[in-house]
Amino acid sequence: MPRRRARGNPTLVQEGVSFFMPVKQMCWLQVTVPLPTVDMAVWLTGAQHLALPDCLRMIQRLVSSARVIAFAAEPPPFRQDSDGVALWPDQWARLFEVHQFVLVDAVRDTLCRDRACAEEIAQNMVLFVGRELLDKRPDWRAISVPSAKRIVHPDRICRHAASSGDPEAGSPVATYIDERWRAVGRHPECGEVTIVMTFHREGFLAQRSLNGLEMVVQVMADAGLKCDIVCTLDNADAATTDVVSRHELVRRFGRVLVFKNSDLSSSRNHAVDAARGDYVAIMDGDDFYSPRWLLGAYHRCRQFTQPVIVHPEFVVNFGIYSGVAQVVDTSETGLEGTTPITENRWVAASFAPRVVYESIPYSRPDLAISGFGYEDWHWNCETLAAGIHHVSAHETALFYRRRANSMVMEHSTSHAIIRPTAFLRSPRLAKMCQKVGD
Repeated sequence: MPRRRARGNPTLVQEGVSFFMPVKQMCWLQVTVPLPTVDMAVWLTGAQHLALPDCLRMIQRLVSSARVIAFAAEPPPFRQDSDGVALWPDQWARLFEVHQFVLVDAVRDTLCRDRACAEEIAQNMVLFVGRELLDKRPDWRAISVPSAKRIVHPDRICRHAASSGDPEAGSPVATYIDERWRAVGRHPECGEVTIVMTFHREGFLAQRSLNGLEMVVQVMADAGLKCDIVCTLDNADAATTDVVSRHELVRRFGRVLVFKNSDLSSSRNHAVDAARGDYVAIMDGDDFYSPRWLLGAYHRCRQFTQPVIVHPEFVVNFGIYSGVAQVVDTSETGLEGTTPITENRWVAASFAPRVVYESIPYSRPDLAISGFGYEDWHWNCETLAAGIHHVSAHETALFYRRRANSMVMEHSTSHAIIRPTAFLRSPRLAKMCQKVGD
């Protein structure tokens, strides 16, 4: 392909549908927030029209001349053209991984907060970093993606859902997830379950939760099902760290991941990256679950041919607030039967095929910076907008500890709001509003 080189100050270098720029700082974005220094910036504007050999040659040239690459590729349609590549970020990550480059999601949240940055860049800009550099940048290592995963900013899903023209809002996302689910064989005969349990400063309460989890795991074992346990310690205190790392259940069946994220969402996403199971169960380290919760969720999930998200049927609140609530099951009410905008309809405890959590990761709340909070509520909205049903496992319960200093209470007293969500602009919400009007 013909190429013209930049002279003097760094300028964009056009090459086919791509724009390349050697640069030491991303000042060319004209944003008012600090950004990391990079060696090369790439803006790929027509990925769906590129052939795979061209992509491979392009990556080879990039990695041979740069170790930190700012890379933005406009996501293609969900139904990719058989004549083109139509790569998602997880596929780009695989191609860069061949050259020992790792995807680091370090700039998008910053760019999205700056109105001066072009939206198509802010939504899609990630870093591909030589693996050896991560040892020098622990902050990047904490947000690197060790396994292939579709990383799309939450608002990106919204635009695809709204522009699809499909009356079933979000179905392109659901189709993408279902295609990945079919690719791994859907429900395996005896699927393994990865339990993700998050800990912070629970102290002795962590011991009680893990003791309760032992009963849950034993019920699964009695049914011939295997569990893999991933415990995350995010800025955990010494007491919590000691309880979790020494617990017999964790020593026999689990792994412990230590983070300094100060963010529940990032810890969960990294735990999902490390998951081995076909299914993932999200649990909190200070709650209790009925012994048959996981087995019930496993069988309930397998009743559906499409991926669904399973919650306990009942939530039993205790602590500063007591009460019992029944969880909404959209397979009975329909996806238009309830709206999660005015109230969070589902608890954080959930169970789904791993591909669901990989395809729609949790979003960082950034309460102190942006005022956004309620990451579970936001994730519930995103998945509903994608057309994924939230169902309940019959005769199961979450025993939900209500604490005065919980994260939910912190978000509430800080008057936090959820991030902009695909659900707000999806045709699905319009249908709900129409029903209310009728």
